Amino acid sequence: MTSRSFFQKKANILFFVASIVLILLPLIRIAIVETRIPYLIDFCSYCHISFALFKGYNPFPDHPGLPGFPPWEDMPIVYPGHMLLFAPLGFLWSKALQIAWVVFNILIVIYLTCLTLVKACGFKWHDLLMPGRKQFIGALCCFIFLSSNNVMDTMRLGQIPVVLALCLYWMFWGPPSRILRTFLFAFLAVTKYSLLTVFAPLLFFKGYWKLCICAFVLFIFFSISPVFCGNDLKEVYVGYYEAVKFLFSPGHVNHYGTSGATMCHLGFFKVPMLNHILKAITISGCLYLFWKESKTRVFSDTLLLLALCLTMLISYHQNWDLSLIFPLFFIRLFAFARTKEWWHFGITACFMLFLIVPGTLCLKIFSIPGGIPGLGSVFYLVDKQWSMPVYHVFPFMAFYMIALTFWSLYLYLHVKDPYCFEIPGQEKKVSSEKPVDQPETVPV
Repeated sequence: MTSRSFFQKKANILFFVASIVLILLPLIRIAIVETRIPYLIDFCSYCHISFALFKGYNPFPDHPGLPGFPPWEDMPIVYPGHMLLFAPLGFLWSKALQIAWVVFNILIVIYLTCLTLVKACGFKWHDLLMPGRKQFIGALCCFIFLSSNNVMDTMRLGQIPVVLALCLYWMFWGPPSRILRTFLFAFLAVTKYSLLTVFAPLLFFKGYWKLCICAFVLFIFFSISPVFCGNDLKEVYVGYYEAVKFLFSPGHVNHYGTSGATMCHLGFFKVPMLNHILKAITISGCLYLFWKESKTRVFSDTLLLLALCLTMLISYHQNWDLSLIFPLFFIRLFAFARTKEWWHFGITACFMLFLIVPGTLCLKIFSIPGGIPGLGSVFYLVDKQWSMPVYHVFPFMAFYMIALTFWSLYLYLHVKDPYCFEIPGQEKKVSSEKPVDQPETVPV
C-alpha cells in the first residue's frame, strides 16, 4: 500500500465519521423537539377531520371528540378533500403513527437532498453511498436541510410541506408516468391549494393543458368525496369556510397580529389598502411572467425559485412552506461553484443559511426593531411566548421573502446557464425559442 492510498483511506474514514455526525446532530434535535409536545397538531388535524368525514360526521360545526383524538380549542382548517388521503390513517391513530410520520418526513428530506445532488448537481448515487469527500458534501447538505427552521417546524407541528416538496420535484424527476404526475399535481392541489397560486397557471401557460385539466378533475373528485360517506357537501363546505374565516380573524392563530413574525405573505401593514397594493403589483408581475414563459415548456431552476417566492408573497404561507425551496438553493449553489461566481454563491448561501438560525434567536433579534416608537401603528408586531418571552416582534419572514423574491428575479434575468426542468411524458408543444442546454455537471 502506497503512502498516498494509506492517507486517502484515513481521509475517507474521517469523512465517513463526519458525515454520520452531520446526520445525527439534527436528528437528535428533532427527537428533543418531539418529546416536548404531546402530539403533532397539524398531522392530528389531517387524520382527525378526514376520519370524522369518513365516518359521516361533519366536523366543522360540531367539533366532534372522536375516541383517541385530542379535543380542539379552535377548529383546525383542513380542506375536506383530504378525506380519502388521510382517513385510512385515522383508523391507525396512535403514538406509533405519529413517530412513523416524523421518521417518514426525515427520510424524505434525506432522499430529496440526494436526488437533487444526483439529478442536478453532477453527483452519482455511488458517490453518496461510498465514504469520501462527496459523501461528506451530501451529508452537509442533509444537515442544512434538516436543521432549517422550516423542517424543524414541519416536524414539530406535523405539517406536510416536506411531502409536497417530494411531489413537486417528482413531477420533474420521477418515473415518466402521466398517471403518476397527474396524481402528484392533484395531491399538491388538495393538500395545499395555496401553493399552486403561481405554479398551476404557469404550467397551463407553458402548454401542459392536459396535465392541468386531468389534475383538476381529480381535485374535484377528492373535493366531493365526503358525499360518498353520507355528508352534506353544502353543510361541510359552509362549515369549512366558517372555520377559515374564524381562524383568520383578529386574535386567532392565522391572523397577522398573532403569528405575523413567521408568516411569509404580504399582509404586515395594519392598513389593508397598502397590503392590497403590494399584492396587486406582485400579481401584475406574475401575469407578465406567464406571458413571457408561454413560449417554452422548460422550467429553469431560477424560474421555479421565482415562482415559489411569488407564491409565498401572494397567498397565505408560513415559514415551514419554505421547505420546498431548499433543493433549488442546492442546485444554484453548485452551479455558482462550477462557474466560480463567488459573489452570487455568497449571497445565495446567506439566504439559505439564514433559515437555519434558531427560531427563538430570530424572534429575540427582531423584537429589537419592534421597540421603535410608532412602528406598531404601521406594522403588525407580534407578542409570542416560546422558550423565552419576546414582545413586539417585527414581521421579519415577510421581508425575508421580499428580499429573496428580488434576488430570485435578478437570477432569473441574469443567469445564463440555468439548470432546466421539463415534465416528461406530457404532450409536446412547438417552441419558438432555442432550447436551453443543460449545464455541465458540477465538479466536486
